[in-house]
Amino acid sequence: MRFLKKSEIIFVNKRTIVAHGGNYNSPQNFLNEGHLDYLIEGVSSEIFGQPMYPKLSDKAGMYMYNIIANHVFSDGNKRTGLEAAILFLDLNGHRIDKNLPKDDIFDFTIKVASGLLSLTECQAWFEANIVEEYL
Repeated sequence: MRFLKKSEIIFVNKRTIVAHGGNYNSPQNFLNEGHLDYLIEGVSSEIFGQPMYPKLSDKAGMYMYNIIANHVFSDGNKRTGLEAAILFLDLNGHRIDKNLPKDDIFDFTIKVASGLLSLTECQAWFEANIVEEYL
């Protein structure tokens, strides 16, 4: 399994702000860097030799939920959280179902940001909406 590196998530944040607007505070736009360090460690954690988050959807949900809910960056958290989850899925041969309306993805992201969804609910959304990418 390929996990995201801290530098890759920082790059995603900068890229989304450049592409879609917002404020980027140099050098890395952090608001809560410690939360990103926790995420990087936690998403791949094991307990008694078993992954704490065994499913791909669990891990994708972790990336999105933690970046958004913990306000890792000073701007662009919603876009970065979603894009980090998408990148993680892509690196591991999966994607969000192309048949899912973009409005559903937008609404889901807003619900995460508004605190209306828990981590478990975020992970369940990914479980229901990701598919294996066939090359």
